[in-house]
Amino acid sequence: MNRSGLTVRELLKLPFFKDARLISGDQGLDRVVRYIDILEVPDIKSWLREGEMIMTTGYSVRDDPSLLAGLVEELAHADGAALAFKPERFIGRVPQDMVDMSNLYHIPVIELPPGMPYIDITFTVMEQIVDKQAALLRRSEEVYTTLTHLVLNNRGIQAVADHVAKLIGSGICIVDRAGEMLVSSSYIASSERSGDRSHWEITVDNQLVGKLVVAKEELDELDLVCIEQARLVFALELMRSKIAKDTELRLQGSFFEELLMGVHPSRQEVEDKGRQLGLQPNWTWQVCLIEGGQQLYNEGSSFAIQLQELVHQEAAKRKVRGYVLPQGERLLLLLSTTAGDSTARKQPHKEWIQSLTPFLQRWSLIRVGFGSKRPLWELNAGYMEARKAVAIGTRLDREPHIYSFEQIEMLSLMLEAGSFVNFDTVIDRNLGQLAKYDKENDTDLVTTLYYYLTTGGSLMETANRMYIHRNSVKYRIDRIKELTDIDLDNSVNRLMYQLCSAFYLVKKTD
Repeated sequence: MNRSGLTVRELLKLPFFKDARLISGDQGLDRVVRYIDILEVPDIKSWLREGEMIMTTGYSVRDDPSLLAGLVEELAHADGAALAFKPERFIGRVPQDMVDMSNLYHIPVIELPPGMPYIDITFTVMEQIVDKQAALLRRSEEVYTTLTHLVLNNRGIQAVADHVAKLIGSGICIVDRAGEMLVSSSYIASSERSGDRSHWEITVDNQLVGKLVVAKEELDELDLVCIEQARLVFALELMRSKIAKDTELRLQGSFFEELLMGVHPSRQEVEDKGRQLGLQPNWTWQVCLIEGGQQLYNEGSSFAIQLQELVHQEAAKRKVRGYVLPQGERLLLLLSTTAGDSTARKQPHKEWIQSLTPFLQRWSLIRVGFGSKRPLWELNAGYMEARKAVAIGTRLDREPHIYSFEQIEMLSLMLEAGSFVNFDTVIDRNLGQLAKYDKENDTDLVTTLYYYLTTGGSLMETANRMYIHRNSVKYRIDRIKELTDIDLDNSVNRLMYQLCSAFYLVKKTD
């Protein structure tokens, strides 16, 4: 609420009001008087305003003084300030129902002396309000000029925060959208809980970028002026930082795009350009490809925002960089890891895939592939691996899932070698009879065999993967053994059948 004005308490302390008497509603003395008007008609509902004090002799309600209680109620609904009246001429006595309504809604009711002219009251009150507003405007301009001067002289956001903290005598801090602290004044105590502080949103380009948090509980109007101007200046400083960051991201985006396409100069030139963009040569990079659910990638979507914040937080823990790049109807994550650093070895973090999987598993419409770790100049190879992980993994699994290249690397090599080596003969010799039976009887014996071997011979896990009962899996395995001479007790045979069934299923969906 706009607090520019006089409180009823301050108004009653003015010399001109020394003979006025507070009748009721004393709990509303801190209501702010911003306007003052005279009651001329009984129906005032449509023109009451927030912060308005009404003066009346009661003439318009002289035939029914109970209407004064309704007037108090209407003032409360409009968030008015107070009711001041002269009862002796037309009302005679103060109606009790008005007093009760005043105490109920905390609307002060003030009895004015008979000889106090309305014009003197309105002039005195409005003069005080205008003087106070003028002082606040002057203070606002002084604060804004001082803070802007700090920004224009590149003193930095920390200097602005410290100056604002001194002006309001309270600790402040700026937190980003995820709640991470960007800057704090020296007044902020570590023991203070952010949940107990007031906060103001900071927006840039109509987007929330952070919050100004103030530790002080009771704020006067001068404090609020400082805070409002500080919020604008912080927005200016954060906008400047955002422009610089956006420029850096555009340069990095172009650089990454060239690397992902495989169009890049020598390794040395890649390392040199990477250093210029803050990318260390001892970092290894992992590409993560996310497909499916186009609506998830729209700017401002919950998925995109939460993913960006998670990658940012994980990268900060590792003291590296992580990027989320939109690519048509998919997202690319470029995830770096410090390699060869003694500190990283002493305090190892989870692998990126372990850190992101709990979040990614919450979104059932997506398919995710992780490439292997590679140096920056081999980013294209990691990108191709992530694509293969999704392409091959989704052919083998019946529901969207998360795949790593390590899981399908052997099968990928077999598919590549299939252009030069005829695997069909081997597959037909080992699985031909089962494949023929599936076609003739519309069954899934080959698929059942694949899941059974992939899950280490688990009937329950195979049943879960295929959405059938455990007994059905057992029946199918027994049927497989009846139709063929497959020996599932031999580890070498199990590996051969697993690779053959996987290769068959992938080729079948081509």
